[in-house]
Amino acid sequence: MRRKAQGAIEYLFMIAAALIIIAIVLRYLKGTGSSTGSAVSSAASALTSQVASELSAAASA
Repeated sequence: MRRKAQGAIEYLFMIAAALIIIAIVLRYLKGTGSSTGSAVSSAASALTSQVASELSAAASA
């Protein structure tokens, strides 16, 4: 009976370790995604303003 209990506890520890690793990876990806999102947003707004200025210059010419 004692062997079964030890095996069950080891199994629970492995599940807990896997969940902790998954939580760490998800937190890292969430942080990376938000910084990437802000970089893409600023690049898109810069591109939009550049296209708008090119179109206004072409329309006035």
